[in-house]
Amino acid sequence: MFSVLMALYKDESHIHLNEALVSIWDSQTLRPAQIVLVNDGPLTKELDKELSHWQGIFGDVLKIIEFPVNRGLGAALNVGLEFCEFELVARMDTDDVAFPERFEKQINFLQGHPQVDILGSFVEEMTFEGDVIGIRKVPLSHNSIVASLWASPMVHPSIMLRRSRVLFSGNYDADYRRRQDYELWFRCAESGLRFENYPEPLLYYRFGAHTHKKQSIKLAFEQALIGYRGARRLDMPLHQRLACFVPFVRSLLPSYAQHLVYRLLKPFDPRQKEK
Repeated sequence: MFSVLMALYKDESHIHLNEALVSIWDSQTLRPAQIVLVNDGPLTKELDKELSHWQGIFGDVLKIIEFPVNRGLGAALNVGLEFCEFELVARMDTDDVAFPERFEKQINFLQGHPQVDILGSFVEEMTFEGDVIGIRKVPLSHNSIVASLWASPMVHPSIMLRRSRVLFSGNYDADYRRRQDYELWFRCAESGLRFENYPEPLLYYRFGAHTHKKQSIKLAFEQALIGYRGARRLDMPLHQRLACFVPFVRSLLPSYAQHLVYRLLKPFDPRQKEK
């Protein structure tokens, strides 16, 4: 048995929420025993209506935690992970779509590889409208993941983790409104946790120009500092520490140009190398 951990914010689409929940319940070959969903502040009427519909379907499987005000994704996941009842916890965003065999494949992998603490996967990138635009491949083995940790080689909503091990490493930092996963992976690596990525896409991951619009200059600089400090603690080479500032430099460009630069740099992205 396993839990699914999600967080919901008022700016998200009720249509995408429905698609996400259908994919982790109606379409799965292996259903979760618990879904923990943190409402990060008040929601829209459309989102409330969608959640009410699904509460009737999930019953006791769905645990909703409500924040009276928006606190950010780090705080939502920090609290949500504490409420997860099972050792294996799958992350899922409320605008992504899980492949039908996602959970079954990850459960089987983790049962066969007890040394692995955090398991991600390849993903199919899709636009906000749902058009598939390509596969995002990531390093497979623990050593290659840690070596490229500065480039964030884990697609956060694709992961399944061992709850006790991540809590041992300090849980998600509630002070980070975003990029909380990036910061957590460095701490997990320092604590000796083992990473792997499943060599197939297990998730449709919404990613496009709108994603870069969320990346303010301030947020990009904070991300760069997280990466630089984490890479320094892991004694990574100087050029990798400095490469953490590439997203910050990109954030200085107009939003339409940011996504173009991302695409142009993709062939040089270490996350695309399978090892």
